[in-house]
Amino acid sequence: MVEACLKREYVIVVGAEDYYDRAGNKMMFMAHAVRYVRLYARRFDITTVLYFRGSAHTTAQTNALETSVRKYGGTPKPVRQWSDVAAHINTKRVNGCAKRVQVLIFFAHGSPGQIWLSASEKLFLTAAEVARVDASSFVPKDDTNPRYSYRHVTSWACQTANAGNTGSAEDNLKASLAQTMANTWDIEVYASITQTDYTKTWAGWHPLDTNADRHHIDNAVWEEDGADGSVRSGTGSDQGTMPSGMYVLRPGQTSGYRTRSLD
Repeated sequence: MVEACLKREYVIVVGAEDYYDRAGNKMMFMAHAVRYVRLYARRFDITTVLYFRGSAHTTAQTNALETSVRKYGGTPKPVRQWSDVAAHINTKRVNGCAKRVQVLIFFAHGSPGQIWLSASEKLFLTAAEVARVDASSFVPKDDTNPRYSYRHVTSWACQTANAGNTGSAEDNLKASLAQTMANTWDIEVYASITQTDYTKTWAGWHPLDTNADRHHIDNAVWEEDGADGSVRSGTGSDQGTMPSGMYVLRPGQTSGYRTRSLD
């Protein structure tokens, strides 16, 4: 039963870019967060972007992120630990109404069994940390009402659906961090076995003068309206030969995995 006064929240978690120094990479996770706020925030009652600054980002860069998130209807919030993210998600009341997360998105680096929140600070989301978030913090599923039937977690971090083991794709899917999320949070999770591809962030690395809004902030490429293109499931994995595609992992699933097209 869905409460009459329920605020549906859209949460985007942004990992710190402390792995690459190339100008086009430094703010790419932030850029995709802005793009998703611009495109989808209007579907929800609340939109929140939780971002890790780590040792990677300057004040000018985080200020630019916050300005763009607010411009398109979201609320930016810096976080320092996964426990901060969990506490935000687990907050179930706001302004006198119930509040539940309907969609949760990750933009970050990843490896089998880990979403990299701030690698330079050794902050990673692992299976052991998933239980910090209560399943009851997500919007209850209600297939009779389209307003509540659309609910999921999507990770654009590399190999979230890959356990990193020797064996088949199915074996790795069912032992993956993504499947742990699905089981623990009782929600569908979309994730890739392979690396994810961010090369379309700035329209395929076109020169800066192809976009009037494009500029540098402390040696990082930025556009106020966010990324130009979408992230995709790419190629390459710890095993070297896993199939690409964003897989759907359902609670309790152990076989019959399928991919779906995502923007």
